[in-house]
Amino acid sequence: MTEIKMPSAGQTTDDATVMAVKVKVGDTVKRGDVLLEAETDKAVLPVESFAAGTVLAVLVEEGASVTAGTPLVVIGKAGESYNGAGAVAPAAEKKDSEAPKAAEAVKEEAAKEDLPAQDEYLPIIKGQAPAAPAVAAAPRQEAVLYNFPAMPGAKQLAKEKGIDIAAVNAANGEFVKRSDVESYKAPAASAPATDIDPMAYTVLPMSRMRQIIGKRMLESAQTIPVWQCTVSVDMRALTELRELYKERKEVKLSYNDLMAKAIAIASRKYSLVNARYENGEIRVLKHTNVGLAVAQEAGLIVPVAKAVDTMSLEEISAEYKRLVKAARENKLLPADMGCGSITISNLGMFDVDQFIAIVNPPESCILAVGSIITEAVWNGSGFEPVPKMKITGSFDHRIIDGAYGAQFLKELKYLMEHPAMLLM
Repeated sequence: MTEIKMPSAGQTTDDATVMAVKVKVGDTVKRGDVLLEAETDKAVLPVESFAAGTVLAVLVEEGASVTAGTPLVVIGKAGESYNGAGAVAPAAEKKDSEAPKAAEAVKEEAAKEDLPAQDEYLPIIKGQAPAAPAVAAAPRQEAVLYNFPAMPGAKQLAKEKGIDIAAVNAANGEFVKRSDVESYKAPAASAPATDIDPMAYTVLPMSRMRQIIGKRMLESAQTIPVWQCTVSVDMRALTELRELYKERKEVKLSYNDLMAKAIAIASRKYSLVNARYENGEIRVLKHTNVGLAVAQEAGLIVPVAKAVDTMSLEEISAEYKRLVKAARENKLLPADMGCGSITISNLGMFDVDQFIAIVNPPESCILAVGSIITEAVWNGSGFEPVPKMKITGSFDHRIIDGAYGAQFLKELKYLMEHPAMLLM
């Protein structure tokens, strides 16, 4: 009998939320099967089974908060029984188990509305399909209403009034009640200007990722004494190198790949860009771990390419392609995050000329990269068009002082303007 526990979600993540349970008691699983998915502040992580056998117990429900080491699922041999505290009983014994809080809420609301709170309505709150009733199948429209998260009385009242229950908002944020239906007002097809409410708004739910992002950025702004510095880089030589790799080696390098390589080389002279401020001490890493900010629909995530100083340009490019793909598919592993010392945040593709980024604690710095803009540059005898890119560094002043940070950016600028140095 084996307990599958929540794995560590990374150095900067304390807990996670169970988003989806993929198995039930009695299922047969093999090594590598996904048992559930848990959302951290960075990504949705699949929790795989490292044992083969039968699911004896599922110890968590969707929406539960878990931390590293929390028992999740018990795997054993067919016929074995698990009597540990917290186990979810098999379906055959479910009627004897304690009703979940969501079910109790439905029963309480049903009592207030003088309606029966049959067990057939209980799965509505959990978003599961209800058990098939022992009566003839209802019409398709009734099935749609039946599965909507609303009280039975609310659904009946909506039907009597000809109101689409899906258009009614739940005042408690969980399920629609009769009072919600009674207070519902259908939007006018063509409301006159005098009926427009200029203060009307929609409340967006704060996902776990957005909550953690907000918490960490507020921590950064309140606890890190940060300073900024900007350099403007002549991109002609770097662009030529990029095109040469594409033509000769059929390798499509990004400017982020090239910059990561330049950072790794510059860190040989300015090692504090490899530092992290943790537990009141400055920890200088032996290798350069460069994070790359990746935008997702749910929020920003920073996968990290580790030991970039040991990689070739082709290897850096391949690693970032892997990380970006995994980030956008919510398949990043804990080892891919939370271990950086410096981050690249590039908004150049959005025509942003220059911006300031917030340091991602406990890292020492972050580089904000703008778009490439053609500028008129005096060459001694006249003006010529030169593609320029601005890089703004934000530095933790507890680790990096002004002169040190400025010298690092100067070195970075030199390497990017003389990219042959990246190949030595």
